[in-house]
Amino acid sequence: MKEETVTDAALRQFLLGDVDDEERQRIESLFVTDAQARERILTAEQDLVEDYLEDSLTAADKERFLDLYGSTSAQRQKLRITKSIKDWAAGEQKAAAAGSSVSSFWGRLTARLGLKPMFVIPIAATALIAIVIALVWLNSRTGERNRQAAFNQELARLNEPERLRETPAGLILLTLRPGSVRGVGAQQELVKAADTQIVELRLVWNQKEHYPGYRAIIRRVGSNESLTLPPLHADNDGNTIRLRISAHVLTRGVYQVELSGTGADGSTGPTEEYQFTVSG
Repeated sequence: MKEETVTDAALRQFLLGDVDDEERQRIESLFVTDAQARERILTAEQDLVEDYLEDSLTAADKERFLDLYGSTSAQRQKLRITKSIKDWAAGEQKAAAAGSSVSSFWGRLTARLGLKPMFVIPIAATALIAIVIALVWLNSRTGERNRQAAFNQELARLNEPERLRETPAGLILLTLRPGSVRGVGAQQELVKAADTQIVELRLVWNQKEHYPGYRAIIRRVGSNESLTLPPLHADNDGNTIRLRISAHVLTRGVYQVELSGTGADGSTGPTEEYQFTVSG
């Protein structure tokens, strides 16, 4: 993982929520910026689920696991489905070890249901496909949920007021003025270099009224996905709202930004629109 390393034991404790804030932020940062670290964390998460299903966690780790991965009915249902699949697979392995084969299993099924062999193969294929789809779905949903949670935490950390006052290595700036989405003004270009780590957008606010907070939504043109930034605040001049985002999130293409003022009561004010392209 580049110059920063994390042991497997540390990853296990991170996934169980048993690390301090400094270590948690370090691992979350690696998850967002380091592809190798991201794969290790996802693999460690799968191993953790396997250990829970095999009842090999300690009582304390099992309690932490359920607090994080079994706190909702949907999560508990996914765990039950995964356990049922594992139990079924384990039963088949025991049958094979006792001298039963896959063909004899389907032979017993054929005899019991009175099916001809020509109908058994499609049934077997359908059952196996259903099991594979269920496993892929469970793993992808769990992985996506954790990726999104880690990304949201990293995004909030990048936009903390004290961090916005820092100038980290690999930071590039881009000032945007509203109106380019509607064809007014030149479209700004963001050219990422090989060492670019963080992108800071400086959005010029042209509205007369200023707000205690602002909400920004970024979306790539042609994609249905959008990114909502944590609550933002204007600089001291009241005319510039700064936001930071990890550079790897911005791929080549055209991006639109919608910036809205938010009142103290949560009401939403007018919206300014910005546009820029990403290259490099």
